[in-house]
Amino acid sequence: MDNIGSTGQEFFFFLVAYFVFFLFSFKADPRFSLKYKKPPSYQHLFFISTVGTVVMLSVLVLLNLIFSRDLVAVFNLNRLNFSWHDILLGLLACLAIFIFIMPMEALISSVRRKFFHSYKSRREDEVKKLILASFPKSQTRMFILITITSLKAAIFEEIIFRGYLLGSLLLWVSPVIAIIVSAVLFFAGHLYQGIFPSFLPFFGGLAFGLAFFLTGSLTVVIVAHFVGDMIGLTIQAIVMSKKNKD
Repeated sequence: MDNIGSTGQEFFFFLVAYFVFFLFSFKADPRFSLKYKKPPSYQHLFFISTVGTVVMLSVLVLLNLIFSRDLVAVFNLNRLNFSWHDILLGLLACLAIFIFIMPMEALISSVRRKFFHSYKSRREDEVKKLILASFPKSQTRMFILITITSLKAAIFEEIIFRGYLLGSLLLWVSPVIAIIVSAVLFFAGHLYQGIFPSFLPFFGGLAFGLAFFLTGSLTVVIVAHFVGDMIGLTIQAIVMSKKNKD
């Protein structure tokens, strides 16, 4: 009973920290507010995104320290083990997730074309335009920035959403509910992209959650997330760069 109570408290801490994150993001991140005098650079967007994540993580840490929680336990940092075994599992998990995500992406596009063909999202167009304008012209510089962005997202997002959130929920509710709830909240953090583009992170959240549950390793999901983002962002950068030239 005490364990369930503390887990419920940790979930409440997450919601508080997430609320603070959204407040900060809508105030400081142009991708959320869509308010800016001139298109910001990719470095600026990365910096603001990193600060927002650090703010959320800091609130989580502070709240748990105030209530004397063991940070290693609540964030499941003891499940970080960068062995060759876990790294290999992470690469295999990334492959499996890609096999799962690709038909989901096709399904999203198909549903949108068939049932919402007249739907136009100003937010989607504005965010795409904003990100496209932020890309540096140098391919080398772009690759370095994509690598740093992917590494930041993989480490912070997996520690927060799988290590902390999903790890806490698994002690409180059934694995199916825990994975779905964590994926929905992961989806919410990507809604600035627009409704339909955010469904891909939702399915990604389901896949990362399942991988974490099955392997019990944060390393596996961090590696899978990093490699997946590297591939996805590189493809996105190439496609957007070609559109920009056209």
